[in-house]
Amino acid sequence: MNIRMVDAGRVRQHSGVTRVRWRDVKDWFDPTANGSAPDVIVVDTDLATWNRLFELISLRGWRREYHFRDRVQPLPVSAAELFGVETAGWVRSVWVWPDTGLEWIIRPWSVEEIVSDVDLHQIQGQDQLDVFCQFLQTVGAALGKRVEVYSEGTSIDDGHTPLLAYDPAYDQVQFLAGPW
Repeated sequence: MNIRMVDAGRVRQHSGVTRVRWRDVKDWFDPTANGSAPDVIVVDTDLATWNRLFELISLRGWRREYHFRDRVQPLPVSAAELFGVETAGWVRSVWVWPDTGLEWIIRPWSVEEIVSDVDLHQIQGQDQLDVFCQFLQTVGAALGKRVEVYSEGTSIDDGHTPLLAYDPAYDQVQFLAGPW
């Protein structure tokens, strides 16, 4: 079966995207065995990429919160505002809910990379996996970038293969990790 994201949480058939099967990723998505917050990473970004991300969040109407200086603030209008602020040791995060059952936490550490997490407790079963894959496809297609998902605390810098990746050249999410 093939899927494509229409709106957050709604699935329909589309011939261009191969469905990732729960039975294949199930062990990798075990929050107890493999960490509960896999890293979702987009590399080679710049302010324009971050601005496209902000536009996507806004256009989709995804609920969001910007946490900075121990309080929730409005999400900056532009990436230049986000990265133009002196953080002086304060941790910043952007919390986004692209679906009622999916929480995405973006950690804006640098302009060159979008580093974020999702909660594996929310991605248990085929239906939730479909929503997650649709989300990856939506973000990757909007940014025109590859979106990679790594086990919690691992990354390409450590020589690890991503569990999943959306590649805009193929317009699909692929399971890359292989058997557990």
